[in-house]
Amino acid sequence: MTVSAASWSALFHGRHLAYTALLTLGVGVHAIGIHLVATVLPSVVADLGGAAFYTWATMLYTVASIMGTAGGGLFKAVLGLRRGYLIGVLAELVGWAGCAVAPHIAVLLMARAIQGFGSGLLVALAYSMVSEFYAETIRARVLSAISGIWGVAALLGPIVGGAFAASGWWRGAFWVAIPILILLGLMAWQVLPSGAAKGMVGELPAARLVLLGLGVLCVAASGLVGPLMWRLTLLGSAVALVWCAFQLDAYAAHRLFPSQPLSLKTPVGTASWLFLLFGAATSVVTVFMPLVLHVLHGVSLLSAGYINALLSLAWTVLALWSASLSGRQVRRVIWFGPLFMLGGAIGLKACIVDGPLVLIGVCMGLIGVGIGLYFAHISSLTMAAARPGEESQTASSIPTIQSLGIAFGAAGAGLVANAAGLAVGIGPETVASAASWVYQLGVIPPAIMTVLAGRFLWLHRSRHPRHPLGSETG
Repeated sequence: MTVSAASWSALFHGRHLAYTALLTLGVGVHAIGIHLVATVLPSVVADLGGAAFYTWATMLYTVASIMGTAGGGLFKAVLGLRRGYLIGVLAELVGWAGCAVAPHIAVLLMARAIQGFGSGLLVALAYSMVSEFYAETIRARVLSAISGIWGVAALLGPIVGGAFAASGWWRGAFWVAIPILILLGLMAWQVLPSGAAKGMVGELPAARLVLLGLGVLCVAASGLVGPLMWRLTLLGSAVALVWCAFQLDAYAAHRLFPSQPLSLKTPVGTASWLFLLFGAATSVVTVFMPLVLHVLHGVSLLSAGYINALLSLAWTVLALWSASLSGRQVRRVIWFGPLFMLGGAIGLKACIVDGPLVLIGVCMGLIGVGIGLYFAHISSLTMAAARPGEESQTASSIPTIQSLGIAFGAAGAGLVANAAGLAVGIGPETVASAASWVYQLGVIPPAIMTVLAGRFLWLHRSRHPRHPLGSETG
């Protein structure tokens, strides 16, 4: 069931209308949760304590979302798309409600993990729907529509989170998603196919998922220990655990990732590094932004949330604009996207502590512009470059690897911030020290991405010379 016309109306034609609504709403709840939590987290920490675990709310959420995205194919194969989607909705319901009633920071962190698993599962199934229900000619547009929902979330998340934080009742922010999730579950029950995919059933990849999760936790835990030797040991363990997970997956009968998922010799492998670094870059930039703006610049949490959301807003606008590009135009935006991100990251490094708010907002917007220019095109080309028989793994691996990057970015930012003194408290001096170091770290991912974008384009052109990207003069 596909529509070949490469127009926006194709996304809302026939059954595509229901599928587009489901996948954008599923990703939308995930996106609203990120912006909402980023806005209310300073209030949560002030009420429940646990400043040393500030980034764990993001990191545990993302680790669990990795479990959900990585297991999305199995849930679809065993339970079918409809039941798999409903499991994700149920997990999110439990997670959001658990955060709302949490009496202690530990309970909130556990609820965030449950919420993250459900969110990851919904995102994985959304990307699976893109690959299964939409023709290649309109995938860039549907992926841009997914980006568009991030813009809506960037508006709603700070409004809701900031309003509840300002009222002194941050818990109310977590109740607002409950009716949306119930509606999402009802829609999924009505429109999604219920049959399981034949010939795809395998065992739960528990060992690989645990290794990935433990790897990220090792990075996060390294920020809570004092001796340098222990920190280096935990960081080395993190690298070893993630490497083992990928090695086990390479020899598994039912893989989570496509062949050579991190090989710089293939377009898919190179794109995976771009997705990983993209996740890390956005996580490092956004995780502390509301706290920094609130403590150092005297900005209200509502306004801080909006400044943080400028990244997603710019991402959305440029994604919608660039969706219709083709040929050499696509090559140009893939080139320039990481460069805009790098420029924004360098600007934040220079002005985050005592620079003008306008400049901070411009730099956040530049990073969003870079993402919006290239992300949907890289995703679409990666799906098109999948090896025969690996289309499903390639599509579902995109959000998995992106989430892995977000988790490592949050964990790395937490490590640097705690080493700079944030574990002591969230006073102006400790926040300034942490921000200075964290935003220096934030320059590294986009700097590497500028090199890898060129590598991806060269590999794609050499291996797919007849593809429009490689031959069209634009």
